[in-house]
Amino acid sequence: MELINKLRLIIEGLEQKDFFKYLVVLLIFIVLLTGTILFWHYNKISGLRESLEELNDVREDTVLPILRRMDTVSLQKKQVNAILAKDKDFKIGDYLNKLLRKQGLTFNSITPSTVDLGNSYNEVFAKVQLSEMDMRQLCEFLETIEKNERVYAKDLEIIKSKKNPGTIDVNVTVATLEPKQIAKT
Repeated sequence: MELINKLRLIIEGLEQKDFFKYLVVLLIFIVLLTGTILFWHYNKISGLRESLEELNDVREDTVLPILRRMDTVSLQKKQVNAILAKDKDFKIGDYLNKLLRKQGLTFNSITPSTVDLGNSYNEVFAKVQLSEMDMRQLCEFLETIEKNERVYAKDLEIIKSKKNPGTIDVNVTVATLEPKQIAKT
């Protein structure tokens, strides 16, 4: 209160011309201070807005493709589940035995194995050793596997036959997926 009284006495003691000079200087100071604060504020907002726009651009470039890929993976998972549901008792060893006998191919062995894929499926694969076959027989065999949506050729090794010239020996790995809870070989 005492400060206000002293200020009032100083102002009352000023001449009118000096009072207006001080008043104008005070108003200019207030306007400059307000202008500086507003400039700083809007400059800061502009910088933050640019940073936000850059962040949104980066997010669109990274997140949207991931979401699209997730949709694709979900669709593929539904398709795989539908394929697996068609034949719940499918056994890759029995399938390959029937196929090889039907095509009259000579095979040494079929070795089924299971691998945990770390998701809701196990991969069941069988390594088949085929001997003394020609390229036509191999192509027909691979085409038959390709046409069956339940199985796929995972690995293929073709070796020139040592027993019969003009023929080949083939090591092929044929695989399928099975749900984890009913994985059978």
